[in-house]
Amino acid sequence: MAVKKKEFADRMAEKGGIKKKDAMKGLELFMDTLMDYMSENEKVMLMGFGRFEMRTVKERIGRNPQTGQECIIPEHEKIKFVASEGLVDRIKNQ
Repeated sequence: MAVKKKEFADRMAEKGGIKKKDAMKGLELFMDTLMDYMSENEKVMLMGFGRFEMRTVKERIGRNPQTGQECIIPEHEKIKFVASEGLVDRIKNQ
């Protein structure tokens, strides 16, 4: 099951002892700021959490899952997230 943005912000509010409205505003501000940096092709490194960066994915041959027909997937950009060792360790120990 995937966690939706509202559920995420609600838990932020609960853990932080803040209003749900303020938690949602903070989450949206984080996402907007991250997108600004990604559009500028900047790496965003958050110590103890991880690194976000833009990566170029080379052109490749793919397959349409409905028809099975091969098609060319053009070169494109995507966001890559690399978790820090601290985050991985914290998740494993919970």
